[in-house]
Amino acid sequence: MQARSAAYNVFRRKRKPALRCAVRQDRPVPTFVNGETWDFGGVATTTEPPPGFQPEAASEAMRLTGYYLFHDLRA
Repeated sequence: MQARSAAYNVFRRKRKPALRCAVRQDRPVPTFVNGETWDFGGVATTTEPPPGFQPEAASEAMRLTGYYLFHDLRA
């Protein structure tokens, strides 16, 4: 089953930059993602996801928790 195309705002953990939090652009950012501990890292799409981003897992995580945590394999 393939997740439909969506765009996500991606945030990087400042002290662990490989740790990313993705939030669909049409959803609110969780309160734990704040300027003290996270930086904005850009936008990811399910049609061209960054390394480590799994579109099906992101879709399911958004449904369950409202955000998707993953490791960027390039960092």
